[in-house]
Amino acid sequence: MQSDHLRNQIGKWGGSCDIEDDGLCPDCCKAFKKILAEGERLVGNRELDIIWKQLKRACGEDKTGEYERILMQSREGKVVN
Repeated sequence: MQSDHLRNQIGKWGGSCDIEDDGLCPDCCKAFKKILAEGERLVGNRELDIIWKQLKRACGEDKTGEYERILMQSREGKVVN
């Protein structure tokens, strides 16, 4: 969730970011480093790996596309708990 939040912030701080050419402002660079650190922290987490596989299988078996839609809304920050 933290990674998604940071990913949504990149390019939106008003700096002179050129996301297409990876020319990020200092604030976006800091956010990107935090995203990478979070990814490294989660690598090898057995519980997360099991959940991720179950989620992928559920989305693959969902013929309506409802699960995928819900996940994308959450990732884009459109769902508030």
